[in-house]
Amino acid sequence: MKTHLYQNRAWSTIASVAVFLLYALTYIVPSGYSYGAVLLFLTSLGYLTTKPNWKLSAEDKALIYIFLSIFIIALVAFIIHSNEPKTVDQASRYLLFVPILLLLLKMPPHQWAIWAGIAVGSISAAAFATWQRYGLGIDRPDGFMTSAIPFGDISLMAGILCLPGMFWANAQTTYTRAWRILAVGFLAGLYTSILSGSRGGWLAIPLVIVLLCIAFLKRKGLKQTIISIVLVIAALGVVFTALQDKVIARYDIAVIQINDYAQHRDANTSVGIRLEAWRAAVINIAERPILGWSYKDYAARLQELAAEKKTSQSITELANTHNNYLEVWLHQGIFGLLALLAMFIVPFWFFCKRLRSPNANVQALAVGGASLLVSFFIFGLTQVILGRNNGVIFFGLSLVIFWACMRNEEKKAAEQLSNTPVSQQ
Repeated sequence: MKTHLYQNRAWSTIASVAVFLLYALTYIVPSGYSYGAVLLFLTSLGYLTTKPNWKLSAEDKALIYIFLSIFIIALVAFIIHSNEPKTVDQASRYLLFVPILLLLLKMPPHQWAIWAGIAVGSISAAAFATWQRYGLGIDRPDGFMTSAIPFGDISLMAGILCLPGMFWANAQTTYTRAWRILAVGFLAGLYTSILSGSRGGWLAIPLVIVLLCIAFLKRKGLKQTIISIVLVIAALGVVFTALQDKVIARYDIAVIQINDYAQHRDANTSVGIRLEAWRAAVINIAERPILGWSYKDYAARLQELAAEKKTSQSITELANTHNNYLEVWLHQGIFGLLALLAMFIVPFWFFCKRLRSPNANVQALAVGGASLLVSFFIFGLTQVILGRNNGVIFFGLSLVIFWACMRNEEKKAAEQLSNTPVSQQ
């Protein structure tokens, strides 16, 4: 029995280290997200060799089926369209999430590893962005990522995830002062996002505030919760005010570029080229809505439209449509889009059912998971966030981590309740 207990602790400890590294190294090390991800995957393979006995719920199975569906649909599209192997590469990551989910459902990481890793990652991103902006003179810091947009959005995601962590920390009885680092992490995430100039991600903030209100506004402790939410909103105001010149400048540029596109269809600006790419995608999706286009055929089609002056030549040079949903529908057809939407909608509903859980640990993880899904849904409107390794791995592993840990907290709460004498219930 003791040997079995020690083995379980070892698996859980390794998982904790991996989760901490995933969040802490994402921003300050090239391909930093991969270290924790690889360790989690290798650990899951090792754990599978022990032939554990899983009791999966219908919700657990639904999440696994969605991951498998995304990969299978991408594989079918790859075969039908004779695309290059790299086009199915991102979808293969969803296969890796399955054994990791199975591992964490049995051997979850300690919650401190999640929240500490997120806070450290967010703060390190802010420090790195500051060095790039004011030390190196880079106008839009991009960390070690492909561009400023994913760097800013994923940094914002870390800051947002610090919010439910703050409510979790408030319910702890030990090291409560140390967990104030989560408040710093929240402000750091906002700061990094604004410094990077990634405007599209800012739309997620009001939706997350709505989730926080739904989750934490209760009669019991109402005053304290209202104060906390007001402080969060005030912090948003302070950060935006401190960097208002950059925020206002980015906003004014966006308005001007939208007007230019609406009046003259100017596609030679940051916003204009996105709008033109979306217009071209919608036109071509209508021609092949079921199975979509191969990458080669669509590139040729854009050249034809540009030659006929039906679209701007500038969009032929883009790597993608800058919209996750149009991109998937365009190249995987309606089935790919439905699978993608299911990955956002189904687990979002599962998390939302726990937003007002009486258990503080369950509730914090539910808010974190719901915030992750709604934020990445917004991010995908203006970039193909799940078309990059950093985006898909951060999102997929965070979804798995928050889900598995929440399910384990539910099980522990149920076991404690069943062991409580009737007279005490």
